[in-house]
Amino acid sequence: MTNLHHRFALWLQTRWYGAKPPVFLLPLSALFGVVTAGRRWLYARHLLKPVRLPVRVVVIGNLAVGGSGKTPLVAWLAHELNQRNVPVGIVTRGYGRRDQGVRRVEKRTPATAVGDEPRWLAAVTNVPVVIGADRVAAVRALLAETPVDIVLSDDGLQHYRLAREVEIVMLDARRGLGNAALLPAGPLREPPSRLSCADAVIIKGSGDVVLPDLPVVLHMHYSLGNAERLLDGSTRPLAEFRDRPVRALAAIGDPESFFQALEANGLTVERVALSDHAPVADTVAQLPPDRPLLMTAKDAVKLNAPPKHAWQVPLAVTFSTDDTATLLSLVLGNHKME
Repeated sequence: MTNLHHRFALWLQTRWYGAKPPVFLLPLSALFGVVTAGRRWLYARHLLKPVRLPVRVVVIGNLAVGGSGKTPLVAWLAHELNQRNVPVGIVTRGYGRRDQGVRRVEKRTPATAVGDEPRWLAAVTNVPVVIGADRVAAVRALLAETPVDIVLSDDGLQHYRLAREVEIVMLDARRGLGNAALLPAGPLREPPSRLSCADAVIIKGSGDVVLPDLPVVLHMHYSLGNAERLLDGSTRPLAEFRDRPVRALAAIGDPESFFQALEANGLTVERVALSDHAPVADTVAQLPPDRPLLMTAKDAVKLNAPPKHAWQVPLAVTFSTDDTATLLSLVLGNHKME
């Protein structure tokens, strides 16, 4: 069943980012659009009221499903705010976890219990991370334990019950909006017109993306850092892996972006692509140890007993000086730094 699910997910991905949406799914997309528009209309007309909490809420989300760079941006923002002595916390849903409800994520919490992205965020940021499908409950739990001035919501653009001061929408330059159809015929959770409602649209990577006239469009660039051996933490520049083929594994929204980034660094890559948030331990155990295995940092946190040939490759996020200033000004608002 897992293999069938993976194959269907890959088939959908090819159609979402192909020329035309699957015709037989268009009626479901129309129904999805009616439900989505109706829910947004209820909040716009104040028939449903969002919950406003005593903290500045910044939502980082996307229109397309997966692979837009939300979580790396959240980690970057948390680091930048920390550097400026701004008390900040993170809330996120926690896809792929076994248990439900609201809970705090610690650096050593198993990824199976909380999800890969929250576990990674807890590992790389020095800020409190709380998971919960109900973002309002998650923010309340965070504030009850650790008072902060700003809460970053990893995803949650469509979670209208949580009032927010800032909306940031991520968009992948290589894939754009795909076939521009709503789920399940396309990758979109909301129509492209939703972009004009955001405070900023951030384009990840390089590529020609056709967008409507938007007030704030920023560009996020990323690069791969040195590979780190999971067993002992030793590091090697990626250039040292060019002498022979490597095996690369990715269970992220856009595995191809990881593989292409490795190839851009001169590596010869054998691809192992899994569904977003998929477990990786069994797959890793079945792969022969005949060559280095390079993984995303988000996938590496799911391995409790990594083999000696497994390495993680961290992602470094950068903005231009002007875009950094614009983004931080938007996130901080009138907040005064210490």
